[in-house]
Amino acid sequence: MSIYYRAAWVFPVNIPPINEGWVEVDNGVVIRIGSKSTAPPGFQDAQQQFEVHDLGNVALLPGLVNSHTHLEFSELSTPVGDPSLDFDAWITEVVKYRREKAAEGVEWLEETIALGAGESREVGVIGIGEITTSNSLLDCYSKLKTRIVSLLEVINYSAEQVSDVTTGVQDYLTQAAISGVNAGISPHAPYTVHWEQLKSLCELSKDFEVPCVMHLAETAEECALIQTRSGPLREMLERLGMWEEAGIPVESSFQQYIETLASSWRALIVHGNYLKHDDWELLGKLSSNVSVCYCPRTHHYFRHPTYALEEMLAAGVRVCLGTDSRASNPDLNLLAEVEFVRNEYPNLNPSTLLEMVTVNAAFALGLETTHGFIGTDAVASVLSVSLTKEEAGASELACLSAVLARLSEAQLLRL
Repeated sequence: MSIYYRAAWVFPVNIPPINEGWVEVDNGVVIRIGSKSTAPPGFQDAQQQFEVHDLGNVALLPGLVNSHTHLEFSELSTPVGDPSLDFDAWITEVVKYRREKAAEGVEWLEETIALGAGESREVGVIGIGEITTSNSLLDCYSKLKTRIVSLLEVINYSAEQVSDVTTGVQDYLTQAAISGVNAGISPHAPYTVHWEQLKSLCELSKDFEVPCVMHLAETAEECALIQTRSGPLREMLERLGMWEEAGIPVESSFQQYIETLASSWRALIVHGNYLKHDDWELLGKLSSNVSVCYCPRTHHYFRHPTYALEEMLAAGVRVCLGTDSRASNPDLNLLAEVEFVRNEYPNLNPSTLLEMVTVNAAFALGLETTHGFIGTDAVASVLSVSLTKEEAGASELACLSAVLARLSEAQLLRL
């Protein structure tokens, strides 16, 4: 038998807010939602016909979705290295940490991932875009309470290895489907993924209908590599014996990478810190299947120039938020990212901000039919925020503004 939950406000996100709303749930899944005027006959005297829980003066929001993180760093108490280091030097520190921890085996990795997923759930996150660096974690992901989209990281700068690597990724996607784990592909970045490899993975994304996620326009060093095929990242590749002339197109640009990623079924560009006006315009035109993930506190940690969030939104870019990892962030608190954005962009519409950690993030990860909204077929894990009598009776904009200001007080409810 289904159960009804009443609340002063329901913010479904994908449709307008509902004052004096209700949510019907059956076995952990939302059946339908509505307002007082659309309630079933006899709803107000529901004791005889329905099981109704009146939650009182609260606002209900969808459980949150963190579009980008690396859970393998979840045991870190402080970020890796020093943000003043050149990016190639910082990457070297990250690789060193990974190698040291790899020696501890897959059990350590599973425990660390579970730790990060648990920390995320404590702040209302029910879906995570996880960069996966081991193909032996599907059983671990399947046991977590939080829905994981396992994005298999690909690092290959050799044209000769493209076919073999693509086959390995295809095998992973097949096994993930058998295991019941949402999966996708993560060609790491332009300085670690050969151009031919990227095109092959985008085709694979389309064939399997899974998201393709890439770090792009993250640093000034990457800009030099893409625009001039020179700079510290090329020097790093040459030192490692990895550089190939065809690894990056001769006349490459971020737009060329964006257009190629758009050939995927669903693409997510992580960071985009150094994209410019023409790039935003292109992304706005491609928003039907391409999104951008802004990681606010990681961006701040590395002291990048002010993020062009408002300009991207004005261009129609589909933006979502992510925490990145504890390698560049003190925690995995997505609520802290929301608060950071509220403070940095005080004129941002509260509804737009909420979309970044709900419907937009769910769409980017291919979870839009079950996550990121409150409505038919959505998972019935929602956030509840207490309201004062005045807030409950206020306009939807005033109420949502108050809710986002106190989002850290939200409780995750499984209806």
